[in-house]
Order: sequence, then C-alpha cells, then structure tokens
Amino acid sequence: TCATGGVLSEGDAVGATQYSFEELKALVDEANKLERKVAAHAHGTEGIKLAVRAGVSSIEHGSFLDEEGARMMVERGTFLVPTLSAAEAVEKAAKNGVLKGLRAEKALAAAAAVRRSIKLAVANKIQIALGTDAGVVPHGTNAREFFLMCDWGGMTPMESIMAGTMGGAKLLGWDKNLGSITVGKWADIVAVSGDPLKDIHNMEKVVFVMKNGVVYRRD
Repeated sequence: TCATGGVLSEGDAVGATQYSFEELKALVDEANKLERKVAAHAHGTEGIKLAVRAGVSSIEHGSFLDEEGARMMVERGTFLVPTLSAAEAVEKAAKNGVLKGLRAEKALAAAAAVRRSIKLAVANKIQIALGTDAGVVPHGTNAREFFLMCDWGGMTPMESIMAGTMGGAKLLGWDKNLGSITVGKWADIVAVSGDPLKDIHNMEKVVFVMKNGVVYRRD
C-alpha cells in the first residue's frame, strides 16, 4: 500500500500522508485475515509512523525516518526495505537533467534523506531486508544494493548479505525453507566469483544460481 506520496509521481509531496491510521489498520486487518503481509511504500515521517502503528510488516524506502519512528519499528519488529539503489538512480537522473521540476526536487530530497535514515536504522538495529524498487533500477542490477548498504549505511559486508538472504526470508515468513544453507532447507544458492566479505562488489559477480538443487549459468 502507498502510505505517502512518491518521488516519481506528479502533483504530490513526497512525504504527504495518503491514508489515515484507521484506513491503514483496516487494510492490515483484512490482509491478516487472508494470512497475507502488508508492505507500505512510505517516504514521509508521519506516514511511516502511521503504517508502523497499523501493523504493516515492512516499510519500503523509509526515506524520512526519524528517531521516534525507528524506535517504533524496533518495538513492533517492522522491517525496513531501504531501496538505496532506487534513491541512487533517481538522484543521478535529477542531476543529469533526466528528471526535471518537482520530480527532480523530490528525488534529490529523498536521496539525501535516505542516506541519513539507513544509518539511523542500522544504529537502532532495525531489521533490514534487501529490495530495490525494481523498475526504477533495471532487473539484474539489484546486487548493487549490497554495496550501498555498506557504503551509505555503514553495514558490514556480512550484515548486508544477511539482509539479502535471511532478512528477506524472515520478512516474507519463509525462513524455515529459505535464507540460509541449512540441512532441510531448499537448495537455493548463489555462487559469486570472490569473497564478498573482503570485497562486497563480488556479490555483483554471479557465477551461477542454484534453484532447488538445479544449477543455472548465464552461458
């Protein structure tokens, strides 16, 4: 659900709330009846807090997260999916003149804010899962998010890898089957060309993907 305005949308402020608490709570309650989770697109400070109070499973972006919102997320176990590569992409587009006017203003403001919010999230030990807002950045480039988590957020390489594996699995409620190489879990593995703990960019150098024990290579 969209709890706040967006960066690329026309005519709304990036931080503007779009639902009341009661509306968000009703949405979450109905989703829970169907055993479904709710992810909230939320840039703005108040919209983040409303969505967290309503019981969403994750905040997507969280650009203008503040200390109070961070504490709320920790208390409720709400995940943050910071989509740093999307912020990087729209920032570049604004600086290169691809985005203009209001969109460019919102892109620059959100990108600056998310650099602060990811550090705040890491400092408060908010649970983080990797996501990229795919479409804003091309499919297949999502592994850059590992580097940005380290560079912008100050995460260790292992922390960023955990966000992209067990973090995502826990958020989706699939951690009994996915997220780690463990006896009894599905044989879903990504192999890279070098040690990502020494150079996190190695996460972008995929050698093969194993899905259910079957190896897939580019060639």
